[in-house]
Amino acid sequence: MATDARSTGATQLVVKTFDELRPRELYGIVQLRSRVFVVEQECVFLDPDGVDSLPETLHFFYPRPATAMSDTHGAEHGRDLSPWAYARLLPAEVPDGPAARPGARSISRVATHPDARGQGWGRRLLSDIVHAWSASPLTLNAQSHLEGLYSSLGFAPNGPRFDEDGIEHTPMERPAG
Repeated sequence: MATDARSTGATQLVVKTFDELRPRELYGIVQLRSRVFVVEQECVFLDPDGVDSLPETLHFFYPRPATAMSDTHGAEHGRDLSPWAYARLLPAEVPDGPAARPGARSISRVATHPDARGQGWGRRLLSDIVHAWSASPLTLNAQSHLEGLYSSLGFAPNGPRFDEDGIEHTPMERPAG
């Protein structure tokens, strides 16, 4: 059963570096990113790109209770440890594609669990990141169909749209302040 972000005061944002992540948290993050980017969006790429483990990369997520899930043969022996929503914030010295700007940190790998979509988890997560990092410029490469969401959080296009893995993206930035 999906839970509405507006009705869960108990779920608090977790922010950790790679070394601070517990194994089950990291596993859940990888489950969610794999489900969303590799399976749903059919983007065949190496998601664990090594950037996650950089000391200044921050991982933001809202934990979700573990639930049963089907294993590769269809039996419900597995455990879904995915969070409700997840994003990472890259170090300023790591340029992230067309949106990159000197001195800006990039938000990437934004994903919401399928059971939580349309309930405000993604917006809540992004709002929290923007609020916490409002003194710093931020960039991201938004899937173009989500440009309105990012615009509502103060981001504006900073370059031409581009194709990444068959999905149209818009480079965007949000100035400090």
